[in-house]
Amino acid sequence: MEHPSALLREKHCKDLVVLIFVGILKVRVVIDDLTMRRLVLCLLVVCSFHLKSAELYPGPPAAASDYAFLIGHWQCRYEQLDPQGKTFFSAPCRWQAEYAFDNKMVVDDFSLLDAQGKVTYAGRTLRTFSLQDKRWHQVFLPVQMSATLNPFTAHRDKEGVHLEVEQRLPNGKLQPARFRFSQISDKGFVWESSKHIEGSDNWYVDMRIRAHRLSLN
Repeated sequence: MEHPSALLREKHCKDLVVLIFVGILKVRVVIDDLTMRRLVLCLLVVCSFHLKSAELYPGPPAAASDYAFLIGHWQCRYEQLDPQGKTFFSAPCRWQAEYAFDNKMVVDDFSLLDAQGKVTYAGRTLRTFSLQDKRWHQVFLPVQMSATLNPFTAHRDKEGVHLEVEQRLPNGKLQPARFRFSQISDKGFVWESSKHIEGSDNWYVDMRIRAHRLSLN
């Protein structure tokens, strides 16, 4: 069944075709046949694109619910870990996310804090679901810093949301990394970053964030 907005756009487009075509016929005396054919062809192409857009994306995709758990405000604890799993740095942080463009995208902001609550690091992630390859495409931009993460993709399964990442090191080399949201509930979630151990097939968790919900707004 077609979406109501698509049907409405189709009706408007058909009405537009009729009106413009009638107008062309009225001034045909000053327009040669070749010019008129070109005008009609351009009109049909524009209208076809308009209808295709309406059919393709009348509303948010069902996959938008993949990140429904993230929407809201979160109080967090950030940790950095060594390859043995020992925490060598920990700090408070906050995370907040909201939908954008009629729930078609997710925008979330992350801030790392010091003991006095001052922001020491922050950044914004933009997440959009591609109808072409059926995956989430995302980009992270840190505040007043060069981006170190290439645009990355994600998918959700029963274990959580998995993100495939490439991180640019200070020497310019790209290093593969994995992000994952897990232990997802109404009250919280766990985010982890895993780093590949060069020269082996092993990975280890190098960063972890434990988040607890503050509000739904």
